[in-house]
Amino acid sequence: MTADLFESVADVLPSREVMAEGAVLLRGFARPVEAGLLAAISEIEGEAPFRRMFTPGGHQMSVAMTNCGNAGWVTDRSGYRYDGTDPETGKPWPSMPPVLRELAEAAAQAAGFAGFT
Repeated sequence: MTADLFESVADVLPSREVMAEGAVLLRGFARPVEAGLLAAISEIEGEAPFRRMFTPGGHQMSVAMTNCGNAGWVTDRSGYRYDGTDPETGKPWPSMPPVLRELAEAAAQAAGFAGFT
């Protein structure tokens, strides 16, 4: 089953769908904390703006991204990796907002991965 990309968010009822062993789709799971998530992303973006990184081959990625927490995924001429500092500023990534950590832990629990941190 595939979801309609254009269906209204209001039409999607929260559900839990096992897609394969170890892969669970939690439709609507984040909806109760949506406002907090958007505020958290704005805070992160204020410290580490979204940017389009370059691949080791020198191609600019088509998506813009940012990071937070102890390590962020980065790519540049030296390769793909997780790094504790923002390669553009040399500063540590912003702290992970509690709403993101709590959502990840709750989603892992709901998907059957108890104790995820």
